[in-house]
Amino acid sequence: MFETQYNEEMEAEVRRLEAKKRAMDAGHPEWDNACASCGCRLASTDVSFCETCQRAA
Repeated sequence: MFETQYNEEMEAEVRRLEAKKRAMDAGHPEWDNACASCGCRLASTDVSFCETCQRAA
């Protein structure tokens, strides 16, 4: 049980750090996340692409 919780927390932290890096790469270090394709601001750190870019892919 502890291992599962630890893994989930680490996965969430990795997603958060990746999202923050995308925002920094898009030129907005103050944002928490940015679209990996167009660089627009994303509200959640759980996704990598905005709805528009997801539909285009």
